[in-house]
Amino acid sequence: MTKRTVSFADFLPFDHAHYSELRRKTTIRLLILYLGPVLLLAVFFFIQYDAILGESKRLHLQAIAESQANTLDLFLSERVVNLSNLLNDPSYPIPPSSEQIEAHLRRLKRSSDAFVDVGFFNEDGVQVAYAGPFPSLELRSYLHEPWYERLHDGDQRYIITDIYLGFRQRPHFTIATSRMIDEKPYVLRATLEPQKIYDYISSLREDREVYTSIVSPEGLYQLSAPAIGSPLDSALYVPPAVPPTGVEVAELHSRSAISAYAWLNTVEWALVVQESPQSGIPLLSGFRLIMLIITIVMSLIGAVIIFFRAKHTTEVQMESDRNRAQLTHAAKLASVGELAAGIAHEINNPLASISEEAGLIQDKSNPDFGRELSHDELRGHLDSIQQSVYRCRDITHKLLGFVRKHEVNLRRHDVHKLLDGVVDGLLGNELTVSNTKVVRDYAKNLPEITTDGNQLQQVFLNIIKNAMDAIGGQAGTITIQTEKVGNQIRINITDTGKGMSQPQLANIFLPFYTTKEPGKGTGLGLSVSYGIIESLRGQITVKSAPGEGSSFTISLPAK
Repeated sequence: MTKRTVSFADFLPFDHAHYSELRRKTTIRLLILYLGPVLLLAVFFFIQYDAILGESKRLHLQAIAESQANTLDLFLSERVVNLSNLLNDPSYPIPPSSEQIEAHLRRLKRSSDAFVDVGFFNEDGVQVAYAGPFPSLELRSYLHEPWYERLHDGDQRYIITDIYLGFRQRPHFTIATSRMIDEKPYVLRATLEPQKIYDYISSLREDREVYTSIVSPEGLYQLSAPAIGSPLDSALYVPPAVPPTGVEVAELHSRSAISAYAWLNTVEWALVVQESPQSGIPLLSGFRLIMLIITIVMSLIGAVIIFFRAKHTTEVQMESDRNRAQLTHAAKLASVGELAAGIAHEINNPLASISEEAGLIQDKSNPDFGRELSHDELRGHLDSIQQSVYRCRDITHKLLGFVRKHEVNLRRHDVHKLLDGVVDGLLGNELTVSNTKVVRDYAKNLPEITTDGNQLQQVFLNIIKNAMDAIGGQAGTITIQTEKVGNQIRINITDTGKGMSQPQLANIFLPFYTTKEPGKGTGLGLSVSYGIIESLRGQITVKSAPGEGSSFTISLPAK
């Protein structure tokens, strides 16, 4: 006899086809997510490689120079705007305190990590407020500094200096902006780190086999690659002022190299892009083959990893579903225990009727009474017994249908019918006995939704039962309201019970947490309800306050 291997998946409320489809979709999604970019990148490299070979190197270098010059112009303009926005703010304190100037520096660094420090100058050119790594600069006079004189005597509202050493004896450059307040000039100055700016430009560079440098009209490097020089060194190549962009052949380390340049608009600097010595080495003819082999190897490795990852993800999902199904079933059993009293009372009524009818038949058929039981009388009593039996059957079917484990069954359902099934079917008698009034404020023409009706009814049952417990047997009201908001169906269940405190609200969806007295609650109802609504692509929220009742809102997708 052939033995069949049984896995834990056989006991799940889903069949194997469901998880096979989940695994297939997960594999496809991971392939697209991880291998897609690799393949696109490989295709990009092939296309880019062919494009580079077909273009003129002169035009290519010029495009790089213009692009980086525009980027640097934009970068410097943004830094000027950052500084101007601070000083031109009507609420800017004059002068700012130490805490305020420190806050200004943090704000500037959030916009760019190139900012080193910031200082505020009074009308006498004294830096009265400073934040940065050189506290000795505070209260220092800059009245005769060249950049301060140019800003003070010129028509410009801002200035960007060349690289200089200054008081700190370290290469840096300054951005300063001025503002007249009560006919007195005030200046806000910030220092930027040249290396940070060069790193920023280098990160945008298209071709790694070129050298980028910034040159002043005096022929000094402002920024440069370490291989060709340092800030304030004499430049190997100084571009002409006219035209503003161009390409020339210049000497670079005793060899001729193509140099492209573009003058900036914000400051009198020229951005120069030059060939590196390695750029003249021809590429190997097998470059395309190497790239193809690398792409294939990476794709195969990625596919194997993705295959096992999808398998693991599916197994984790299967285990999670199994645990959730067990927890849901346990919560159902707990709910059935709470419903036992109401169900027993509901069944006792037809049983009493059956007992009464059976007693009448017995008495009338007893020869001691001297009566004969006619066929019509007997049929009437039997019909009454049969109706009572059917009533008991309907009650037990409803109860068993709620407790029995179901497969996930997504169908179109009318939310109002599901609510009525809980209120009128499962809780009808209990609501009457507990003196709890149910107000149904149903929206008209509410569309049907695709959902699992059995699980959604369990959520309704748990929330309404909690509402009845919160009312505590007193005269109270449970209001059920439905509405369509955008692409969602919302069900609001509000009670007039005792409500909950904020600490209780923070824990109500945790498993085994309950606000009821010991022995009166399992703490599973709301936890399972939360999991069910999440699995149905919905949300469940609650608002409550002590003495003001509670309001649960369930949001489900309309489609």
